[in-house]
Amino acid sequence: MYNSTVVTTAHGPVRGRIAGGVVFFKGIRYGADTAAHRFEPPRGPAPWTETVNAFEFGPTAPQDHPDEAVDRADNPFLRMIGLTDNLPESEDCLFVNVWTPGTASQAREASDPAPARPVLVWVHSGGYSDNSGSSPSIDGAALAERHDLVVVTFNHRLNVLGYAQVVDPLAEPDSPYAASGNVGQLDIVAALEWVRDNIAAFGGDPGSVTLVGQSGGAMKISLLLAMPAAQPLFHRAILQSGTASAGTAVRAQTPAEALAVAARLRAAAGLPANAGPEALAGLALEDLMRAYKSVATGMTTFGPVVDGAIVPAQPFSQESVALSGDKPLIMGDMDTEASLFLFTRREEIEALGRDGIVERLSGAVGRAAAQRLVGAVEDSRPGIGPYELAVRIVSNALFGAPARAGARARAAGAQAPTWRYRNVLRTPAADGALMSPHELDVALVFGNVDTAAGLNGGTAGARAVSRLLGAAWAAFARTGSPVCEEAPDWPPYDRDRAVLLIGPDPALAADVDGPVLAAAAEVGAAEGAGESPVDWFTVLLP
Repeated sequence: MYNSTVVTTAHGPVRGRIAGGVVFFKGIRYGADTAAHRFEPPRGPAPWTETVNAFEFGPTAPQDHPDEAVDRADNPFLRMIGLTDNLPESEDCLFVNVWTPGTASQAREASDPAPARPVLVWVHSGGYSDNSGSSPSIDGAALAERHDLVVVTFNHRLNVLGYAQVVDPLAEPDSPYAASGNVGQLDIVAALEWVRDNIAAFGGDPGSVTLVGQSGGAMKISLLLAMPAAQPLFHRAILQSGTASAGTAVRAQTPAEALAVAARLRAAAGLPANAGPEALAGLALEDLMRAYKSVATGMTTFGPVVDGAIVPAQPFSQESVALSGDKPLIMGDMDTEASLFLFTRREEIEALGRDGIVERLSGAVGRAAAQRLVGAVEDSRPGIGPYELAVRIVSNALFGAPARAGARARAAGAQAPTWRYRNVLRTPAADGALMSPHELDVALVFGNVDTAAGLNGGTAGARAVSRLLGAAWAAFARTGSPVCEEAPDWPPYDRDRAVLLIGPDPALAADVDGPVLAAAAEVGAAEGAGESPVDWFTVLLP
């Protein structure tokens, strides 16, 4: 039998388990079941009086095809990266999880002063479409215990349920569905409001909340930085590999773009073109998810909308930078992000050769741009082979160039400092073909090296980087600066464009890969303005 302790939240008492040096609470409800109010903003949960056991994670947001059996625990790729939770999916998914070194009631019982630990809130990855706050790689126990933090993860609505704009928000601002394209973001705001109202009882300081996210999680945080309602709810942010876009910083959809996606959704669901939002809202979940899966072409097909109200302007625009410019920010990327998606096709890419890569790129971005991209990478790394050439082109377009653009926008317009990094840790996984892939750093931040050893190799270098990331992120959460014993020389990204190269032997670089990323940004800005932006994940290999 586990030892346990009870915390009284604003909605009712919950019981957590004491395990080792932390107390964990899983599956605490922060919002009501969304099924009865599909496409509408979240509502608070009904209060309860009986103590609820918070021992198990709540359901994940719906994300799988209803006709295809999915067993994440048996998926070797998901096992490799530590994303093997296999929890039920439900529209009733608004649940939060907390790991703490000690609650306020435990402190009172020990006659100690009330704790006020920094709070680190992790926003999960998966674009806008997949994943959850309960993946093994982001178990918060080690991070909370080692660095005396309160760690929070949560679930929120995704894909068609969280980001489908089913009415024109400009033409119908008073509709109950006006915010439908941003209800996933509003769920995150509701989770942060729960943190504000309740985290002190768990030993956390509501006046010191740091948001951290990787990939899609960082993209969602980028949107939070542009949302007025979110500003009082957090104080600093870390964006890991998540300003992904077309050469510029992460972009939200326009209302017209989002409404066009909704039109395709209605058609896929067999509804008339003039069907009102109630028709989509009234579909059986299975039918809605089938239609969604037939329309979605990636993890961002359904995504946040610049609606003039919830999201007034694009992230990293001058307006958005001014809005959240008082918040210190860390942003960075992995050295070869795209290897996670391309390594299984290494032989095909090698067979293409350098000239074949130029030809494939030319078909997507034009010959001049293709030669410019290839030439910039080759100049930076003489003798590079076709596979790494392809990986770096895609990585730069999707991750490196947007991170650089976002950091430059912040350096020019924000009052608070921005720090930038490039994680160059290499993994021996996949016979070295992964190099420094997307997702490698997630388990390392949490100190869960062994959980994702299939990806990081469990090497001494991985453990060294894990110690650096944990210490730097904890220092940032505590002081607003990542400078610490493990990273003592890390100046902000200002006029000198300093970038910390994170690896077993960290070092500083000035505007790392600047010419390469500038070329990628130029191409991305040009194609991103068109009607059919480049699908960088398939541009080389259909």
